[in-house]
Amino acid sequence: MFFDFHIHGDHELVIEAEKLGYHGVALVHYSEEFEKQPNLLNSTADNKKIDKNTSRPLIQKGVEIKAKNPEALKRKVQKFRKNSDVILVQGGSLKINRAATEDPRVDILCCPYRRREDTGINHVLAAKAAKNRVAIEINLKYLLINRPKQRHRVLSHFRQIVKMYRKFKFPVIITSDANSIYDLRSPRDLVALATCFGMTSEEATEAMSAVPLEIMERNKLRNGIIVSGASLIKNENMK
Repeated sequence: MFFDFHIHGDHELVIEAEKLGYHGVALVHYSEEFEKQPNLLNSTADNKKIDKNTSRPLIQKGVEIKAKNPEALKRKVQKFRKNSDVILVQGGSLKINRAATEDPRVDILCCPYRRREDTGINHVLAAKAAKNRVAIEINLKYLLINRPKQRHRVLSHFRQIVKMYRKFKFPVIITSDANSIYDLRSPRDLVALATCFGMTSEEATEAMSAVPLEIMERNKLRNGIIVSGASLIKNENMK
């Protein structure tokens, strides 16, 4: 079961992803979009069950948070966590990268290497990501949109992330960051591409299958804990 948890678009992309072999996607909106459309998440179709006997894809509601500083990031995570299925944080700044890996409410740190000469992930942040189960994104669109001379640097970043992943065991997730059907690639193609920066086919498959499933299961547990806690408080008050 393959998933792409970073797609910006509509149901046309969902249909195309289904044709390519994906069992589910996350339709992601930027946090700034909610200033113009507060009910944007409610307009995203939300199929909660994965039916292995049908090709109907699971659709998760995602928010990609852009924040200028860690304090703003915390406020936005608090704002969107209850109403979204997947919380993504746009990385690049070391302060934002650190704040994201320290926050277990964050699901995916996107492009920690954005506009950087290094990966944006050091040993300290790798350990925090592993502890809090924050997935580090390998964004293949970021590789493809860079100029040919810069792609070598991006591939080097991906290789370093793979090395740290093997050492620290934090989750790694592979995404397309697609904005159109032409940005989508089949799971088989992505597995083959991942071998170019040192991942085995088993590791790449896990990044597109087991890691998204872990995110969904963890969020189910998180919601269950919130509900149970609320019930407990209610029962205590009744006494």
